[in-house]
Amino acid sequence: MALVSDRETFRVSRRLYFDPQVHERELDRVFGRCWLFVGHESEVPEPGDYVTRRLGVDAVILVRSETGALRVFLNSCRHRGVKLCRSDEGNASHFRCSYHGWTYANSGRLVGVTFQHEVYGGKLDKSRFGLYRAGRVDTAFGLVFATWDPDAESLGDYLSDEAFYLKAVFGKFDNGLTVIGPPVRTLMHDNWKADTENLSGDGYHTPIAHETAFKLGLFASPEDLTEISPVTAKRFPGRTVHGGNGHTSRVQHLPIDPERPMFLGYPEALWPEIERNLDERQVNVQSRVSVMHGNVFPNMSFLENFKTGTDGPGSMCRYIHVKLKVPLAANLTEVWWWQLVPVDADNEWRASSQRAYARTNGPGGMFEIDDGENFVSTSDVHIGPMSRQGTYDLVGGSSHPPADYLGWPGDVRDGDRTEHTIRAFLRRWHELMEPDAQAEVEDGLDPGPAER
Repeated sequence: MALVSDRETFRVSRRLYFDPQVHERELDRVFGRCWLFVGHESEVPEPGDYVTRRLGVDAVILVRSETGALRVFLNSCRHRGVKLCRSDEGNASHFRCSYHGWTYANSGRLVGVTFQHEVYGGKLDKSRFGLYRAGRVDTAFGLVFATWDPDAESLGDYLSDEAFYLKAVFGKFDNGLTVIGPPVRTLMHDNWKADTENLSGDGYHTPIAHETAFKLGLFASPEDLTEISPVTAKRFPGRTVHGGNGHTSRVQHLPIDPERPMFLGYPEALWPEIERNLDERQVNVQSRVSVMHGNVFPNMSFLENFKTGTDGPGSMCRYIHVKLKVPLAANLTEVWWWQLVPVDADNEWRASSQRAYARTNGPGGMFEIDDGENFVSTSDVHIGPMSRQGTYDLVGGSSHPPADYLGWPGDVRDGDRTEHTIRAFLRRWHELMEPDAQAEVEDGLDPGPAER
């Protein structure tokens, strides 16, 4: 069968996750062509600042050149391929290979060749041996993206309607966000798509996988909420969004009806900035948020969470984090974790936000431990030929109605206990992986905006 089929029901082959040949193909067809997250502008604020990262699985250097331009280079000497830069971060005007000493300016230009006349007889044209570079580099709300494809559409076109939701998270403060410390890196024995699908908008798993968090009071109780505003419902209302090109979001609100927009968990002194920088619809998204998360296709996830009780009864705070899943193998993922805070937030609030993040959605937080155990267990099961022959039917939430009344962009659905966003993610993945098969796929379930 095809890896993805929605002819009668939305069915996917388990090979999609656990077949090494599928993994090798997606490195080229997905990660070799899409815009990929590589870092945040606050990590390289000055000329010469650099960090070493991965673009897909390729090791790269993200550097701000002497002219202030952001560049992304393959972290490999053009002479014999040795890793050029071995530090995680720093400031340098040049990079010098440790093997034969070839030296490159931070613009990527080859400027020095050891014993050039003796070895090459004065015939080496250095202009031909600059560092391999990403085809395009651009930013959105402080987030740095790059693609290996020089003919790729613009980043703005690629982000499509998802840019609306990214701005609501990353573009709402006058002076933006800044990364706290270097990103944490962990290795997970799972497939990168498992974590990505979960953060795409899966509210279905929350009361089961994260039951302990409810018992510990990390979710606002009715008593907590009545002190803030009148409670309007028993359940937290949630929506899921396909923002185009496989990008997705989930927005869950507290069940309250305040008289004015409330950005709970942020210092109230910053609330006017949020209203000033967002349009009316984005203010509606952000006000009374319980949690908001999603993906920029293929492998960047973001999460903004409001939590109570992390510093004791009655406490509340918000945090933002970004996760990047690097697909090292079909069953091995390197996960990168960033926490971001408003530049203008005071140190006391920052410390509170860090504690809340570390205890919940940080690399060692209880939510991530809960989820990680489930992701790893799927890889443990699918190591043999029989288990890979199975399929998943991802039809959850297919009856959820459109939420057009909200006026939010994209394909917005009422309800977040769903697989709506997973279907959107996998449809885009399938378009890139098996373009010839698309003519055979009938779109009978959960159409995106362009397909209505």
